[in-house]
Amino acid sequence: TRDEVIRRELRQMEGAWLSNDALELSKERIQRLMYIEKVDFATTPVPGVDDLVDIGFTIKEQPSGSFNAGVSYGSFQGLSFQIGVEQNNFLGSGNAAGISLNTNKYQKGVSLTYTDPYFTLDGVSLGGQLFYSDLDYSRASSNLEAYNQKRYGVGGNIGYPINEYNRLNFGGNVSVNKINSINEYDQLRHFRAVLLDARNPDGGYNFTNYELSAGWMHSTLNRGLFPTAGRMVSLTLRATTPNSDLQYFKTQFEAQQYIPLSRDHQWSFRSKLELGYGNGYGAKDGYDYTLPFTENFYGGGQNLRGFENRIIGPHAIFRGANVVPGVPDPIGGNSSFPSDPVNDNYNVSTRSIGGNAMAMLTLELITPTPFLKDENRNSVRTSLFIDAGNVWDTEFDINRYANLVQLRQDNREPLLIDYSDPGLIRASAGVSLQWISPMGPLTFSLAKIIKKHEGDLQENFSFNIGTTF
Repeated sequence: TRDEVIRRELRQMEGAWLSNDALELSKERIQRLMYIEKVDFATTPVPGVDDLVDIGFTIKEQPSGSFNAGVSYGSFQGLSFQIGVEQNNFLGSGNAAGISLNTNKYQKGVSLTYTDPYFTLDGVSLGGQLFYSDLDYSRASSNLEAYNQKRYGVGGNIGYPINEYNRLNFGGNVSVNKINSINEYDQLRHFRAVLLDARNPDGGYNFTNYELSAGWMHSTLNRGLFPTAGRMVSLTLRATTPNSDLQYFKTQFEAQQYIPLSRDHQWSFRSKLELGYGNGYGAKDGYDYTLPFTENFYGGGQNLRGFENRIIGPHAIFRGANVVPGVPDPIGGNSSFPSDPVNDNYNVSTRSIGGNAMAMLTLELITPTPFLKDENRNSVRTSLFIDAGNVWDTEFDINRYANLVQLRQDNREPLLIDYSDPGLIRASAGVSLQWISPMGPLTFSLAKIIKKHEGDLQENFSFNIGTTF
């Protein structure tokens, strides 16, 4: 790491009055860098001078990025081929750069990212991204309802430091999207009405979005990776502009708190709260815009361990009735259906479509890792956890289906529940092990479900590469 990358984090200036507060703040700022494992400092009197001291910082770096290339297998994504490099300290500059190419049975994609955290001397950051993705959730083993989406675009962001602990971020991007091969479930009726081309109903959905974003982050965490003290709070708002093909907004709030329980910080308590909400604004041809299903929140996997990835949330509902011209649809759809309740039915898919609202809570007790040497404790973390939360749809109205008959092909198809109810909480408990390995972060989790609801699927053991939380 270059000398100026470390020096720009110092708040104790050379030639200035010595301040213990400035020294501790300097240590905190250096230790928050993602590529720094440990920081210590010491003061030494200058020989022959009564009022001068030298300050020496001892800094231990840790792997600042990850490289992956090869073949892997996961319970959700299946067989994957990937190559990618992410570096949070590119060429020792302190800048973050990344390139990734990946393909598995659900997606193919490439992205290029670059961020300069000190674009100006006073800490204004500047970053950009190019991306392309091809998602295909038509496979039977996916927990998501089937669709194919091709998306490409460009984005940029700029960040402004308010003070030592607070920062504002602003960004924007343009994305071009095409969706086809989609199962036309009932909750898509508004999305279909505002986008479908009546002259080419089989042509899929094509749309271009212009998105702006704003965010605030507050952080007093004592480390960039594996913190043991302090808190982090962030609030972000994204919205498409009125000239976009889809008009919607999406906001997310996250708060984390670390409380050390021992003097050496080997025991610590962590709490994390995540909240999210999104919806459409405006209308087209008498149909209100809604949050696109591709922007929905999901639960399960990393944010609700013990449940299968993205299985928590509303499920797709399919109408099953024969068209009889001239007879109105009793639940207000776009087609005419018979009024005979025996033939006017629906079934609930085993796959999730996500929701426009989300709340997740994690409580963790961070413990010493058995049989681990002291010099490795900053790169390995063991914890006991409880996860709880829900994903729901504020626009869902269960009364639409009150007079219809639910058909079930077998017991695997869930019964219909009120997907607008935020009180359908899921919960799990277990143990997690995280390791900052030479090839990137590794996470192992073993969990047991405490509370579940209709349609939920469990996954007691999970393994992830490239994620820390």
